[in-house]
Order: sequence, then C-alpha cells, then structure tokens
Amino acid sequence: MVKKLQVMVVDDTITYRMILKRVVERIPGAFMCATAPNGKIALAKLAIEKPDVILLDVEMPEMDGISTLTELSKNHPHITVVMVSGTSRSNANIVMECLNLGAMDFVTKPLESDANLAMTALSKAITPIFEEISRKRHRAPIGHAAVTAPKAAPPPRRPAPPPPPRRPAPAAAPRPAAAGGRPAPGKKQKPGLLLIGSSTGGPAALTQVLKGIVGRLSIPILIVQHMPPVFTASLASQLSRSTGVKVSEASEGQQALPGEAILAMGGKHMILKQTNGALSVSLNDAAKVNECRPAVDVLFMSAVAAFQGSILSVILTGMGRDGSNGVDALKRTGNTYCITQTKETCVVYGMPRAVDEMQLSDESLPLSEIGKRISDLCH
Repeated sequence: MVKKLQVMVVDDTITYRMILKRVVERIPGAFMCATAPNGKIALAKLAIEKPDVILLDVEMPEMDGISTLTELSKNHPHITVVMVSGTSRSNANIVMECLNLGAMDFVTKPLESDANLAMTALSKAITPIFEEISRKRHRAPIGHAAVTAPKAAPPPRRPAPPPPPRRPAPAAAPRPAAAGGRPAPGKKQKPGLLLIGSSTGGPAALTQVLKGIVGRLSIPILIVQHMPPVFTASLASQLSRSTGVKVSEASEGQQALPGEAILAMGGKHMILKQTNGALSVSLNDAAKVNECRPAVDVLFMSAVAAFQGSILSVILTGMGRDGSNGVDALKRTGNTYCITQTKETCVVYGMPRAVDEMQLSDESLPLSEIGKRISDLCH
C-alpha cells in the first residue's frame, strides 16, 4: 500500500481552511493531516505532524507566508511548499519572492463566491501539483494504485569489472540543418533571437539564467512563463531588479529590442510579428494550447514565420509538454539551436523531457551553466 501524500493547510480564514480541506479530501492519494491559522502555529505543529506538503497562505496575522516559508526552507527543507494567494498586485509581489525562496509553485484563490465553484477550480490547479510531488517522492502517481513486484533473490556477488576508460565529453556541435534549412548557430553563425519557455520552478530558473548571461546581449529576448494575469507584471519587475536585464511585461505592439526581454502577459498568448524589418509582439485571447495561455508553442511557432535568422531556444523546468512542438517546428526550418535544462536541476522535468525525448535538444545543461552558454553562443 502506497502511503498517501500528507498535507497541511495553513490559512488564517476558517472558510478557506475548510475549502482547502475539502479539496484535498477530493484528491485520491492525498490525506489532510493538519490545519493551522498562521505560520507560528503551523511550525509548532511540525513537532507532531509530518506533512509532505504545505498549502501556505500568503497573508496571515502573527506570522505570514514569507516568514513561514523562510523558516521551513531553513529547518524543514524536505517539506514541499505551495503558496496559496489572492490575485492582488501586492500578493503577486510576495509570491514572486516566495518562489525565489524555495516554494515549488503557487495557486490563486478563485474569485468565485460559490464554494463549489471555488473548490472545482482549486482542485483542477492543485491535483497536477500533487501528482508531481508524489512522483518526485518515488510514489505511485496520485489516483493510481501501486503494483508491488515480488523481490527477486539477489544474484551471486562477483568482482566488479574495471570501469571503462572515460572519454572526454564531446564539444557541443551544432545539429545538422534540415534539408534546405539553415545551420544551427555556432562559431560562424550567431543567433539573432533568444526564445525561452518555462513553467513550474520557472521564476527562480529565469532569475538564474538571466543573471548568468555575461554582458548585454545584442539580440531580443522573448520569454513565456506559465502564469496567470497580474503575476507576470510582478515577475517582470523582479527579474529586472535582480538580473540586470531589462525585462518588461508584454504590451500590444511592443517592439522587441536588442538586449531587452519581453515576458508574455499572463492570460494572453504572445506572438512574434515582423513589419518593415522591425520585430514586435502581439497579444491575443485565442484558445489555450497545452492547457496554457500564454503557451510556449504559440510563441515559438509564430517565430517560424516572423523571423528568418538563426534562433536560440531554451526550455527550462516545467510540467507538461509545452514548447516541444514549437521547438520541432523551428527545427524543421533548420534555424534553431536548442538548450534544455537537465533533469537533476529541474523542479519538474516535464517540458525539457518532452524536447529531449523528441531528440530536439542540442545540449542539456545544468541550470547554473545555461546563462553562460547563452553568452558563448550569442557573443
């Protein structure tokens, strides 16, 4: 029998503690082990309760979410924290800080006044996060029964063979271009555009990547991070302050300028356009792609038609497969070089895995090395 995911809910309102409790109880494989009205009481309960994950409210009396998260990260790093936030700009700013302090992800409190509608929305948001936490803890996915195979008898021990001689890692060579396409960027051909896609764990990953870029890039940077409205404006501000790269939330018709980054607006798809030789972005409310809006695939596919030069694409940590079809479309024209984040450094190895499994990645690099590699390719 697989042990259920133990969940603690920390929220100062009785109503939301009850709503979140009922949401957790609806999710197969999850068990509600405790609740607390603020961070101080939650930390005290950890002497008895042993949660795997804490759903942590942002604003609370006595000890708020960010103070609680700081203590959890320091003294209980094995506990996964998911922030639960309202949709105000002040809450969004705090959530961005929490994601950089180690929170895995966040969910927003629905605006619906009807409790049943709120529970449905929260259940849809929380279930895939719990599934990922369960997978990372080497359990069967939430809602699936575990199959325990009988243990085989250990084989007789033999002396271990000597290890094979280590071969030096090959230098990252450009992938061959598709027939009739352009070669991937390398020493002779520098990219003219940088595209980045990320999701769960993305805000902290984007911070590290942009900080790791040496010098100002001479090409535009376009970023899609899966995130709801309001929060992308806070993320853009946080990235600008902490990385030295000018990052702005996308606006309709905004020009894509060298050395500057445009972050897709939450709740809107961002596409690249070229008019009279000038690159700009456009926003739309088209249907979700890969259950996402903004979607990485939408941006990347728009670049196929809008940009004729060489493109550097980067896929960072995130759930799902968004970005893989976009990279595939770029690869078919032979005008992109793709970097994916390694499994070991991802919060969730979903989006990079999809690209890796399609054999579209030219390099899989640890998060700490991606910024410098971008510099090497672009300078």
